[in-house]
Amino acid sequence: MNGTAKRIRWSHFVDRRSGRGIIVPMDHGLTIGPVEGLASMEQLSRWLGHPGITGIIAHKGMVERLGSHGLLKGIGVMIHLNGMMSLASTPDRKERLTSVEAALRLGADAVSLQLNFDGKNDAHNLAQLGSVVDEAQQYGLPVLTMLYDKVSCDAQEQRVNRLKHLMRACVELGTDALKLAAPDDLALMPTLLEGIREHTAVFFAGGAMRSEAEILMMAEEVVRCGATGLCVGRNIFQRESARATLSRLQEVVLGNHAVVPESTVTWALPDHAPQVRWSPVVEEVVK
Repeated sequence: MNGTAKRIRWSHFVDRRSGRGIIVPMDHGLTIGPVEGLASMEQLSRWLGHPGITGIIAHKGMVERLGSHGLLKGIGVMIHLNGMMSLASTPDRKERLTSVEAALRLGADAVSLQLNFDGKNDAHNLAQLGSVVDEAQQYGLPVLTMLYDKVSCDAQEQRVNRLKHLMRACVELGTDALKLAAPDDLALMPTLLEGIREHTAVFFAGGAMRSEAEILMMAEEVVRCGATGLCVGRNIFQRESARATLSRLQEVVLGNHAVVPESTVTWALPDHAPQVRWSPVVEEVVK
């Protein structure tokens, strides 16, 4: 990440000792409407102050409301610049909804955008990313790209090759960080990170709801492979106890030095517990 301003701002999203982060995206409301866990400030206040959260991603209106309620103290703030409702005829075509300058006025430390490649919108996506990077560069703001490949592939090798090409395209256009869906086969993480992690932050998403054990297994693989961290929303705020899940992820991703609330019980699988396997989950079209 080049530039002093970018490096200072990016430091707000990662733990200063481990260099890893847990970013919680909460941009879902624009896409799919009211979501359990995000539906009210009262729900948000139950978990948003947890020390395991290093940053959040939200649309400009939500950032303004969260800030006015004092819920953004001590964490990195990333404003999401584009989006589209699931009600639209082409929900995968994300349009620009605000500017980098507007994000900066709201106190953003970084900006993000989502690119869903469906095989028909490649030019639109690349032009949008290039424009955002140019804008952000003027103000020293890091850019995170949420990258999703929506083109179906029969062979796993083809899927991986497509994703690596899309990742490289985003890097070529200047993105500072990537958010990727975790691969169905977690053993593919090192392949996706090869040649990228040395210069670009890479976060893996939780996607649709999974068991907590699966999310913790993914977190362990993220750390083992040298990724930057997690960018997980629904698998945190839709839990019965989001704070408990955050404490467990904090210990895995940020390290044992992280401060865990005293009221949180340390999670561990009992000796007799069955082996947990990562279950592929088809990512919803809206995310």
